[in-house]
Amino acid sequence: MSAQGDTPKHAPDTVDKAATDDYPVHPAFSSPNADIVLRSKDDTLFRISSETLSRTSAWFRSMLSLPQGSSPPPQAETIAVDESTAVLAALLSIVSGIELPTAELGDADFLQSLLAAAEKYEMPMAVSVLRLALFSPFLEVSPVRLFGLASRMTWEREAAHAAQQALTLDLLAPETLPELVRLEPAHQARLLGLHRARREAFLAALDDPALFDGILHGVQDNGGGPDDGAELCHNPLDHSSWHALKYALLKQFERAPPGTDLSSAVYRMPEVGAMYGARCGKCGQANYLMQNLLDNLSNLVRDLPRTLETSP
Repeated sequence: MSAQGDTPKHAPDTVDKAATDDYPVHPAFSSPNADIVLRSKDDTLFRISSETLSRTSAWFRSMLSLPQGSSPPPQAETIAVDESTAVLAALLSIVSGIELPTAELGDADFLQSLLAAAEKYEMPMAVSVLRLALFSPFLEVSPVRLFGLASRMTWEREAAHAAQQALTLDLLAPETLPELVRLEPAHQARLLGLHRARREAFLAALDDPALFDGILHGVQDNGGGPDDGAELCHNPLDHSSWHALKYALLKQFERAPPGTDLSSAVYRMPEVGAMYGARCGKCGQANYLMQNLLDNLSNLVRDLPRTLETSP
């Protein structure tokens, strides 16, 4: 919301000085020299300089630049605002260079409320501080929620980072779906589109002969497998263990999608163990070059799409 030269929307009400005499004053904002008093919605007073507000907030700068009459008021003007004491204290602390409590920096709900206030009052410094705080590695918050927030704020770098963190989530799982449905439709489509592209690429690669023909023993002359240099019996191989593994991998992809690397859980899958034990019924050689298989799977996961579609 631009406030350059215009009256701010939802301008706060001025309050009669006598009506605020009994309200508590916040200890960090109690200077008797302040010429502005902000009253939180739960009736705590914040005494602050109009110069600080004008310098750090385009919204207040516009409001305070309006004609005030021929003579200055004899006492600090009191302005009622919609924010709680906690949010207002944190917001004014940021623009005044006062330390914030560590507990508040670890509360995602509080930080998001604080960001809404910083946007409302057009405080770029506060927005920048909160941008860092919300994407701190110490903040425990759903990457889907962070993706929605970053997308709404058009923070593309943070949106891409949050999308990366969400790669391993089943977006339709009961614990994730509520966060997904809260996203704006365009942002939801971007995240779902990335997951769909990864799933389709994974499925296509599992059926790609160029990628997985080399897992059969004897297919490569110098594959380095246990049968390297040995004469093959050419007995038809039973590929049921490979089909079982592909099915298991697809099921796992649905409920626990891979991130940027092959999950260690794949190595412990019973179907992988079955493939290690699959042997030719005639000559007893191993049916598959398992190192080739696992290397191909690892390369496949590493090469899956990671880039979001361009934001509309």
